[in-house]
Amino acid sequence: MTPEFPSSFIAWLAERLAEESGAAVRELRLSPPTRPGVGQSNDTVLTTARWHDADGERTRPLVVRRQPVDRQIFLAADVVREGRVVVGLEHASGVSVPHVLGIEPDPAVLGAPFFVMDRVDGHVPLARPSIHLVGLLPELTPAERRTMWDAALDVVVAVHAVDWRSTHDFLLAGDDVDAALDRHVDRLVEWYRWTTKGRRFPITDAGIDRLVAERSDVRVDDPVLVWGDARVGNMIFGADHRVAAAIDWEVAAIGSRSLDVAHWLFFDEFATTASGVTRLEGWPDRATTIVEYERRSGRTLAHLDYFELMDEVFMATTLIRQADFRVERGESSPDTRMGADNAVTQMLARRLGLPVPDLSPDYLAHRGITR
Repeated sequence: MTPEFPSSFIAWLAERLAEESGAAVRELRLSPPTRPGVGQSNDTVLTTARWHDADGERTRPLVVRRQPVDRQIFLAADVVREGRVVVGLEHASGVSVPHVLGIEPDPAVLGAPFFVMDRVDGHVPLARPSIHLVGLLPELTPAERRTMWDAALDVVVAVHAVDWRSTHDFLLAGDDVDAALDRHVDRLVEWYRWTTKGRRFPITDAGIDRLVAERSDVRVDDPVLVWGDARVGNMIFGADHRVAAAIDWEVAAIGSRSLDVAHWLFFDEFATTASGVTRLEGWPDRATTIVEYERRSGRTLAHLDYFELMDEVFMATTLIRQADFRVERGESSPDTRMGADNAVTQMLARRLGLPVPDLSPDYLAHRGITR
């Protein structure tokens, strides 16, 4: 996104503000866009809008989330779809999300489709190198960590309780749920092939082959709204250590609740055991997560192993993309091993019974790990 917002965007925003308030917007000004410390797949910036109306000067902190125009993580990004997911959640109970001011599919306004939402105050736990080492968690007491964990897991349960047939049926695109899972696996394979560009990655290649081979054994008998990126790093926490807003909905879908729990479990292992980091007191482990999720939701997690495999392949693919970005920026040589030798491929190799690779120096640099 450019250092300053174009006049076309300022005019668009003035219209949305006027539509929402019913009052004329005069002298709208935007602070220069700044990057948040989290988020990587969409072009996201923060700004503050200031304007005058009949009652005086107004101020409103905003987030602008634009579809990427270069170095995109995903093969088929769709920020308009993500905006619609958030709007649907605004009208659902139990899940706090930022208010969406407007969604714009026309790339002429800002160079690509985008949506604008209110900025929510609070803290987002840092992920690098681990939430158990930096950021908010180490500063809390064990009781405060447990409060935060409980609140976060309750959000995942609440997402799965959303009546998606009335708010998010567009995510199925006319498919039944099992056909949607087939399409999801097909899209994952297509994205993986696009990412690898004919290069061999033995561990993730084997993971893809296993996913395809075992797909016919998996059924989704209790479809839910799936966040797709359910983790504490996508939640904004207030001073009371409870969730003020859930963010990053670009891979939301209708499918198995086990996919979201698998993603949560992946990041829990990734931040602790897989990174050689000691779990902080008060932050529950894998077994507790599964038991508590099933107790709070009243549902049993089916095919969890399959969806954990899927999530590890998904996350490994994002690292291949990020390794390529490092090469493009001149931060790594073209023969980097970051996409093949990282903590995610180590996890995947253990799951598949394959030799576990050493960690690439480029991967350690990417994660901010010094050894």
